[in-house]
Amino acid sequence: MAAALRARRNRPDIDITVVEKSDRISIANCSIPAYLEGLIESIDSLQVMSPEEAFAQHRIDVLTGHQALEIHPTKHLLAVENLSTGQSFELPYHRLILSTGADPIRPDWPNVGAKGIFTLRNLDDAQSLRNFIERKKPAKFIVIGTGTIAQSCAAALRRHGLDVLMIGNSSGLMEDLEEPIAKRIHDTLVENDISEYYTDNLSGFKVSLEYEVTSVLEGSKSFPCQGVLLAMGVKPNVNLVKKADISIGHSGAIRVDRHLMTSRQRIYACGDCAETVNRLTNRPIYWPLATTAARQGRQAGESACGGRGYDPGTFAVRLWTCFDLHIGRIGLSCKEAEENGFLPNTIAVKAISKPSAFGGDELDLVLVTDRKDDRLIGAQVAGREGVHARFNTLAAAIAGRLTPRDLENLDLGYTPRISNLWDPVQIGGRLGSKRK
Repeated sequence: MAAALRARRNRPDIDITVVEKSDRISIANCSIPAYLEGLIESIDSLQVMSPEEAFAQHRIDVLTGHQALEIHPTKHLLAVENLSTGQSFELPYHRLILSTGADPIRPDWPNVGAKGIFTLRNLDDAQSLRNFIERKKPAKFIVIGTGTIAQSCAAALRRHGLDVLMIGNSSGLMEDLEEPIAKRIHDTLVENDISEYYTDNLSGFKVSLEYEVTSVLEGSKSFPCQGVLLAMGVKPNVNLVKKADISIGHSGAIRVDRHLMTSRQRIYACGDCAETVNRLTNRPIYWPLATTAARQGRQAGESACGGRGYDPGTFAVRLWTCFDLHIGRIGLSCKEAEENGFLPNTIAVKAISKPSAFGGDELDLVLVTDRKDDRLIGAQVAGREGVHARFNTLAAAIAGRLTPRDLENLDLGYTPRISNLWDPVQIGGRLGSKRK
């Protein structure tokens, strides 16, 4: 929809058709954990725009309940099926934008399709999981995965009073987190009675005679449960483009140029099905987040209607919550920096978000700099208060190629009710400057 709306703004005269397999468009997926927790009551409130509104306000035709079957690039035709009637037909196009998204990873394990095993990718998934919790009232839930979505959803499940176990692989909580940040998350999970277990040997699911999941299996060992959430990440949905001989990148997502054009002329791709560029390494990267998708969508719409849309790439930004802990990471971790030819140096900081008399709380910051030129190439923050402001400051600092000395000398706002005289970002810069 970001692509369609941008194209409409630029070209009021053209015909725009959106083909959508589900019954909904323009949904707020990032708020699904809040709906799961019960903070948002109505699932319909997460639909930002209806198909009727898209046509009435923007003259965009939306075909919900329709699936794109095949692209015919030389004929400029898209084969489409009406899922309610089974009727197939062809849509002609001058420009085609692919935004097929991503699919949740479902391991090929025995009984993975059993009742009580869920993925969480769209509003229908969220509604099914919440209905299951309210109807079945399970006592124990297992979350397979320990990444950002797994953490947020485990917290949401715990709010329902469930006994929650998170199972991750042997690499630990999250590979791209520095130790102080990972420890802060771990401590928060422990404080909220969520258990963690790490293994590379999960083998399947045990089920009842009614084909309901009863446990997760690790060889001969089992973990009893009444429900499972698979939160193991996503993979780009590229089935449609493979049939059309459109190039796929090393990440498995659609390869696009900086104008979002695929290897086929007149065909563009954006969002969770497409690659972007890491602005620090200048290499293709798969970074399926709402911010990346929305930015790419707007630029694909610009390019497809005759403009010069340009994807600036990403600094690999992530911001999420786990209970009342706020966590953000941007740029490269120390490990990633080494793998990409940088000479990383880390600066760990513990500081208070604002004076304790006004409710200040401890912040953990880790800054990653490159010894070659001392510029900031990564940052991670965790805390219960004041994270977002510091995180965005560090995001701008990375974009601006600032050094620790530059951070120390930033002219930041101060008033005791909301900040300290010396901001944690400035303290991190000072510590980094002392190492020079």
